[in-house]
Amino acid sequence: MFFLALSATLLATYFDLRAREIPNGIPGLLAVAAGLAVAAGQHPLGAQSAVLGLILACAVTLPIFQRGWLGGGDVKLAVALGLTLGAQPFVLFLCFTSVAGGALALLACIRGSAEFAYAPAMLLGLLAFYPLQWSL
Repeated sequence: MFFLALSATLLATYFDLRAREIPNGIPGLLAVAAGLAVAAGQHPLGAQSAVLGLILACAVTLPIFQRGWLGGGDVKLAVALGLTLGAQPFVLFLCFTSVAGGALALLACIRGSAEFAYAPAMLLGLLAFYPLQWSL
């Protein structure tokens, strides 16, 4: 599941950097693939963790979206990643992504920009999480 999440996030990063928009198909297909894995009993951490990851992703990202601090595509990607990774991995991913997002926000401020693409922060968060995935 991790490499599926990584592939989707890499593709989302490409589009976010290029057009500042993440096509709905990317998080949509990721969520469908994760949902199918859950339905088939093939999710590495089980259905409960996958659903909790989805709920956690919604609980964290939707209030941030409502304040205008995160785009809709970023929220959809994060929710699909919550379902794909599961609850505990999503929390670690979120911590790493927050640090990466803070660094990217600082770079944007230094460059005089108020906005920046957030999918790259999610990609960096996944890459930082990669070595820890087998310890969960």
